[in-house]
Amino acid sequence: MDILIVETVPGEVSVVRFRSEGGALRFLGAESRPSDVSDDLAAPLAELACSRQHGDRVFLSADAGTIFWREVELPFADRRKQREVLPLELKGETVIDSDKLVFDALPYGDSRVLAVWGVEAELREKIDAMAAAGLEPELVGCHLYHWDLLVPASEDGPIALTDGRSLAVFSDRRPILFRTLNRDDVLDDIDRTLAMIELGKGIKVDGIFLHGKAARDESIQPASGRKPCRPLSILPAAGAHASAFPDQRTAVRFAGPWALAAASISGDPLNFRHGRMACKAGSERLKKRLRWTMLLIVLLAVLLIGETGLRFFSVERDLASLDTSIRQIYREVFPERKKPVDEVSELKAEIQRMGVGATGKSILRVLSGIAAAKGEDVSGIYEADVDGGQVRLKGYARSFQAAADFKARLSPQFVSSEMGEVKSRPDGTVSFVFRGELGEVPK
Repeated sequence: MDILIVETVPGEVSVVRFRSEGGALRFLGAESRPSDVSDDLAAPLAELACSRQHGDRVFLSADAGTIFWREVELPFADRRKQREVLPLELKGETVIDSDKLVFDALPYGDSRVLAVWGVEAELREKIDAMAAAGLEPELVGCHLYHWDLLVPASEDGPIALTDGRSLAVFSDRRPILFRTLNRDDVLDDIDRTLAMIELGKGIKVDGIFLHGKAARDESIQPASGRKPCRPLSILPAAGAHASAFPDQRTAVRFAGPWALAAASISGDPLNFRHGRMACKAGSERLKKRLRWTMLLIVLLAVLLIGETGLRFFSVERDLASLDTSIRQIYREVFPERKKPVDEVSELKAEIQRMGVGATGKSILRVLSGIAAAKGEDVSGIYEADVDGGQVRLKGYARSFQAAADFKARLSPQFVSSEMGEVKSRPDGTVSFVFRGELGEVPK
């Protein structure tokens, strides 16, 4: 994912590109175009928009001279509530009516916050110009208010940072002051500002670190040719700041845009795009994603309904086939019955009636006992008739003795039994007819 930081300052519009990879930033390049003094951004933005790629996140870093701040005390830490309360809290204390301003809040310490605001009409004009050029920003802020990320780790006391246009003063990394400098005599303005801080708050700033255009060789020089009251040093880039750039000089040159990009991926940066100025591009992207989601849900529902219909059709077909099989079996079992009422019920009734005889003894158990007594000497039983308690068997045995032995094995299962009509057959075997009477046996 690439992040484009668009910076608008009087006379120039620039775009700095970073790539976010695993929570770290990598500098990809920068472009700038001169802008007309009338602040017509259409032409330079249209040229810079050519480098935008699909999926890039666009941030606008507004000119610090159009952004204002004040320290206020609020009893709650919820950022959304702070934004809603600030217009009422500062009503009557700003030059322009607070209804025409857009506010945001940054943590300052304890119950205090840094109230930051800009003129809504001016910011909306820039947003509209960028949107027309295809660079609508999802974040509108100012990198000046994230320079605390640039404070060197070795500096614990009061420190000042400047890019030649703005000045930020920190003490123990906590912001003390933000302001736009007089471009006619930058050093003199810095000296006066730091002297006022020393007199008003008792904070003495000994060193000033330069970055951005102020770090160039031909950067800020005293208008009168005098030396600055405090030593000037090039900002030392270290840690994540240094690793994002190919060399130290580039890191110092684009330190401001890097601070805004770093704040966007590591925290909750200053952003005026909320409420009336909320980003519509994000909403449109969300609507498109939801549209695709709804389409997929509808498609899934259609597939589920289709699958359910196919299953229902398959079950109906199987049931129809089963009914046909039952009717066919019924006609084979009861050929004399022409108009059955309920084939399944009638078959169940007949099976139950056949399953238990008058003796209360299961026919299946009787037949199982006959099969067990058959042995190898009885070559086959070709007819078995069970009528109430009477059982008649017709079959073949190897000899007269085999038929007599078969009767002896069957006798324990019957109250009375007899083996009759034992006749010789041409192949040497005999045929027989066995009759037996079943007794009353508990179920």
